[in-house]
Amino acid sequence: LLQKAAGGGAQANEDVEEGGGVRRRAPPVELKLVPLEEGSEVTLNSDITSALMLQQQIDRRKAAVYLTLSGLLIFTTAFLLGYVAFRGMCRLCGNDGDLIPLSDAAGAQHSAEGGVMYMAELREMLKKYLKEERIEDTLRRVSRASHPPGSSEGNAVAREILQNLQNLRMDHTWTDSHYATLQFPSRTQRNTLWLVDSEGAELEEIPLDSEGYCAYSATGTTTGGVVYVNYGRREDFDQLRAMGVALNGSIAVARVGGAVSFAEKVWLAQEAGLVGVLIYPDPADVPQDPRRLGLHSDAVISEHVHLGSGDPFTPGFPSFNHTQFPSTQSSGLPIILAQPISANVASKLLSQLSGAGCPRGWQGRLPYVQCVLGPGFTGPGERRVKMAVYNTMKPVLLNNIFASIEGKVEPDHYIIIGAQRDSWGPGAVKSGVGTALLMELARTFSNMVENGFYPRRSLLFVSWDGGDFGNVGATEWLEVRTALKYYR
Repeated sequence: LLQKAAGGGAQANEDVEEGGGVRRRAPPVELKLVPLEEGSEVTLNSDITSALMLQQQIDRRKAAVYLTLSGLLIFTTAFLLGYVAFRGMCRLCGNDGDLIPLSDAAGAQHSAEGGVMYMAELREMLKKYLKEERIEDTLRRVSRASHPPGSSEGNAVAREILQNLQNLRMDHTWTDSHYATLQFPSRTQRNTLWLVDSEGAELEEIPLDSEGYCAYSATGTTTGGVVYVNYGRREDFDQLRAMGVALNGSIAVARVGGAVSFAEKVWLAQEAGLVGVLIYPDPADVPQDPRRLGLHSDAVISEHVHLGSGDPFTPGFPSFNHTQFPSTQSSGLPIILAQPISANVASKLLSQLSGAGCPRGWQGRLPYVQCVLGPGFTGPGERRVKMAVYNTMKPVLLNNIFASIEGKVEPDHYIIIGAQRDSWGPGAVKSGVGTALLMELARTFSNMVENGFYPRRSLLFVSWDGGDFGNVGATEWLEVRTALKYYR
């Protein structure tokens, strides 16, 4: 034990055991703290001091080396970032970094090895190679006559497009075929529209366009009063319900347009309890002035009414032939009748309606028609409308036509440039314009390849079949790709 000594020191007393069990007290040990004299210094061993000083010098040299290397690394990184940023902003730089004049931007030097092609360069090249007269020529040839899928006219257009693509500088050209079930007007029974009395006796037949029809309509006959439903949108039906108009069991007359497809109009009418839909082009939406370019008042607009895309009898899986799949059908097929009518037929029906007046904004431009909702008719007796649809289903071989230019960097990634080829009528607006642009773009990119241009990713130029029936050809091709990916 250390104890504080009376004299200012510390004294330790401890019993120590010796042999034989005899214990004796150990001599006291005194610890003293000696104060330093004024002016004295504590010095370290000279060898230790020298070693410490040498270690400090080595540490300083290492720190200098590390700082130098860090500075070089930061400078190099900043230089590379600046170089890359400059190259990215330089849209018209050649292989050596020199600027290329804009007038020369469409030249052969812009190959895959020459770097990225920017939009300004691509625009200049398209201006150089696109030919407006070729677009007009293709449009005239494609729009000579109606060319629906499976028809001789449709097959002739397909052969012409395939031959033209094969004549271009393409890496691959091929066709992709599918059997799909399409609906066409019956060859033995035409669709009809009658005014009938309360007993169902036919009073007057209202003539219909024999070629106009709604593909995938339900078939059969139905009778009911006539209700004007504006564009047949959901809000239109809601407003009719709020006004107390009798919808259940009636036949709707709807205008083309309103950002609602034929299929949506029919589906919403079916939900509202109507039994049929007649769809017409109103002059307020589709110009019908005989002195100007537009639709004739006796013409109809045909469109499919399947609420979906692809073959409705192979929903969700590809259509090759129907023997290998179970019998099924799309839930988007309607169960009520649908038929397109002309503006003249719509005027004849709507001009005889009785009932509440139309809401504000529903008035079209049909001649001699005061906007009335129906469902009754003016005059003596209770008259109604009887409509009959006799469309028939038919399996048709669809042929999608492909041509490709392989990408040089990412060939497995591709950009699809496609257009619908088929049309129920001449189809200048839809299939004609689309096909003409497709063929001219294919020819243009083919010429660009001949002049040294190569795309980063592959380009697919596709002429789709069955477009008027709900993009059937395109959907079936995509379903094949999906199935292959799923089962791979």
